[in-house]
Amino acid sequence: MAEKELRRDRPAPGVLRLTLDRPHVHNAMPIALQRALDTALSDAAHEDSVRVVILAGAGGRAFCAGYDLEELEAMPPEVAQSSMAAREDMLWRYLIYPKPTVAAVDGIAYGAGTMYAACSDLCVGGPATTMAVSAAKYGGANLTWLLDTLIGAARARDLLLTARAVPGEEAYRMGLLTRYEPDVGEAALQVAKDIAAQPPEGIRQIKQLLLDGPGRSLRARYEHENSVVYSTLEQQSITDMFSTFFATRPPSTTTGEV
Repeated sequence: MAEKELRRDRPAPGVLRLTLDRPHVHNAMPIALQRALDTALSDAAHEDSVRVVILAGAGGRAFCAGYDLEELEAMPPEVAQSSMAAREDMLWRYLIYPKPTVAAVDGIAYGAGTMYAACSDLCVGGPATTMAVSAAKYGGANLTWLLDTLIGAARARDLLLTARAVPGEEAYRMGLLTRYEPDVGEAALQVAKDIAAQPPEGIRQIKQLLLDGPGRSLRARYEHENSVVYSTLEQQSITDMFSTFFATRPPSTTTGEV
């Protein structure tokens, strides 16, 4: 069943789109669907043909309304506790996924929907987007470890302590969305295509450097970047490294002109 609720397609070269397909419940995510998503991502991590992953929701009304509350209500306490531990592991794997991820937040994103959006490398929304971190409503806490680095401490406190829903335009202004466009799906695809056009090893290193950065001194981050760049580029000739620039540069009429 869960496999049927996760659509896969390749809308552009290098781009894999994974779509949560439960529009009748605003794409609320039972644990089987989350596991199917985790497996699909794991498989794609080893496919050279996949350079970027888009995560989307079907139906145009919701990205993801959170975890499936009916399923949670029916679980015995011990099963619910073990399932939450599994969910935490899967969300962490999504955050540190080695390839770039783009969330197409078309419609509502509540609870786990906002968590997955925030853990994406880029997050695209629009006029129909509404986002909320709702854990405070049931005495819980989500994204305290990440949200302040995305939108600042004051705004993080506002969203986490009030659990209020934020419309797309405000989410964009505060940095919860990285792009705000009328056509969310098309904008997310264009972002993914732009990323897929870059050399994949460099993109992988950029993402890892950003993930490794928090907690290090500025000098340590600087030196870490330099060491990674040297390691990545030392096996390439200057011609290969800048082949795209050389191919598009207009012919020079002056010797030595750059």
